[in-house]
Amino acid sequence: MTIARLTVVLLMLMLAEVTQAETINCTPITSLPATIMTQGLYCLTGNLATSETSGAAITINANNVTLDLNGWKVGGQGAGTGTQAYGIYSSATNVTIKDGIVRGFYFGILLNGQGAVVQNMMVNQNTFVGISVDGLGSLVEHNQVVDTGGSTINSSVDAYGISSGSGALVSDNMVSGVTATGSGQETGISIDGTNSIARNNVVSNTALPPSGVTAYGIENFQGIALNNTVSNFGVGIENEAGGIYAYNTANNCTISYSGGTAGAGNSP
Repeated sequence: MTIARLTVVLLMLMLAEVTQAETINCTPITSLPATIMTQGLYCLTGNLATSETSGAAITINANNVTLDLNGWKVGGQGAGTGTQAYGIYSSATNVTIKDGIVRGFYFGILLNGQGAVVQNMMVNQNTFVGISVDGLGSLVEHNQVVDTGGSTINSSVDAYGISSGSGALVSDNMVSGVTATGSGQETGISIDGTNSIARNNVVSNTALPPSGVTAYGIENFQGIALNNTVSNFGVGIENEAGGIYAYNTANNCTISYSGGTAGAGNSP
């Protein structure tokens, strides 16, 4: 393929991304806090913010709900770094969150039900966890999780970019900047349970953690870590018993890989 043809293809792909159709045949959420009680398609029509320090900005109490943020933001920064509020919370099944921004909460997105989906989200400046899914069959893909951590609710608080339970797929995400409070643990991605997969993710910190701080690019509990790139962590990929890792790259990590079973293709 010539350079000219390649340029045209790239421009077409970029244009398709920019001109993605906005969801309009939906039930709009226009104020916070909001609670969804009926299955269906919901959306944002503008940026929304709250200063509440507890509870959730949006709670989904119905199964089979899709929430399309349409590129808009759910913001909680007004509560400060001592917040214990959630941006979007649900324990229902088959809940999908997509296409927007969640910023400034204790948990950015917390979905505990089976079949949860989080895709194409910017989740940034949340103080404890960016995205957490805990139900079987959950999918977290094509998200940016940036600048997670810094909670002041205690002198020592962990920070997690993405966290999943058993049977989840965490794929093609970018996690950048995970900073715990005090001596808390810093983890880019945690797949905590059996039969979960973390693949094709890019996980990075700006620098190695300070002395005494435990920092994992990926923490793998009995799952599979495949074709990920991690940079600037104490341990690139930490594997518990039963964890398998293959075709990963660890850049500038104190220890590249620890525990588990190594497959082929890991570098260095």
